[in-house]
Amino acid sequence: MHLVIRFDCRLDLPVVEMAVRKALLAEPLATAQYTRGEPPCFEPACPDPGMPVFALIRTGDLDHALAEVLSRPLDPGKGPMARVRLLRSDSDLLCISFNHTITDAYGVKSFGSLIAWLYRSGTGEQEYRPVGSSHDRSFNSIFSLFTPAECRAAAGRIRTWQGAGKIPYRSFRTGNPQYATHTLEKELFFRMRQYTHVHGITVNDLLLGSYVLALAESTPVTKGACIPVLTSIDLRRYLSPGMYPPLANLSVAFELPVKTNGVPDPGEVVRQVHDRMSESKSGHAGIGAAMCICREFDAGFLHVEKELAEMEEKTRNGLLPKNPFFTNLGVIPESVTDFGVPVRFAWMLGPVEYPPGFGLAACTFRERLTLSAGFSGESLERAWVCTLLSSMAHHLSRLTSRV
Repeated sequence: MHLVIRFDCRLDLPVVEMAVRKALLAEPLATAQYTRGEPPCFEPACPDPGMPVFALIRTGDLDHALAEVLSRPLDPGKGPMARVRLLRSDSDLLCISFNHTITDAYGVKSFGSLIAWLYRSGTGEQEYRPVGSSHDRSFNSIFSLFTPAECRAAAGRIRTWQGAGKIPYRSFRTGNPQYATHTLEKELFFRMRQYTHVHGITVNDLLLGSYVLALAESTPVTKGACIPVLTSIDLRRYLSPGMYPPLANLSVAFELPVKTNGVPDPGEVVRQVHDRMSESKSGHAGIGAAMCICREFDAGFLHVEKELAEMEEKTRNGLLPKNPFFTNLGVIPESVTDFGVPVRFAWMLGPVEYPPGFGLAACTFRERLTLSAGFSGESLERAWVCTLLSSMAHHLSRLTSRV
């Protein structure tokens, strides 16, 4: 996952380095590597001179340099789990990246806020002592809020749906990771919020509905067919804010089935998404999905690793379909970008989804909403991805045009 901040000036390089170093002291998991075993664990990573956590990159083309940074994955088996790059031209761009194994969007934003706070604190003449995080990073503290029977019932409601649409993959190769983005300006985002107030739905419902409509156009399906979309939910919603573990992956995904009838009616699709999401939330689908994950690991990590290897082999042969994914990474708060200098823009990107999966993410900063997709350039045409993002923006515009 990536957090990108575009500044209108240059930052103070020594102070940035100090801020990153002290942030890593506060979150040592960011410099760890994943170690196989029963059970697996995270251990301090051996420093790699060729891949430090922080580095300055001087460039004459920030967009090209950012694409290069985003194309280099973080290997959890080698570590570190985080990477911070300051891209420098006439102005600076800061890219904070994490392997999704250890954190979700909330954690990336929390780490960004910490770096910004440390940068604003000045030259570091005052000693900074990291407090670390005493909060439970696992699902256990959330499961404890429910009875065992409630957890089992939530898990029993989780279903897997077979999708009707087909992503037009050229192959199932996983090379050449790329990102495509599409930003919606403030006027459209304002209309979207008005629409949600008038119709009693959420912005997330509206985004999911427009994604389903774009998929129905880009991957045509038969009348009455089901378009299931995997969508994520952050289980911190069950905790009080003071108990949020900052760097943890507490986001899980469940499938949302939406049916189309011939030429889909946009308003009906959005209402159907809203109803399905309401049912999922009231049925604690997030708890059920987390329970299913834990059950998979009951047989031990090595057993799960073997199953994953078999699934990967089927994937390479095109025998294991996967439904498209959508995640709302939420609002980027001002605390994340408050370095005490002018900021032009900020956005977040989810992980690259390799075939047969396809994922789309949304995030908001200063009432501008950015849609993004990470994909394999060897397996999927960039033009198709860009068309899908434009189609989603078009449906959002049409839906909200009569507010």
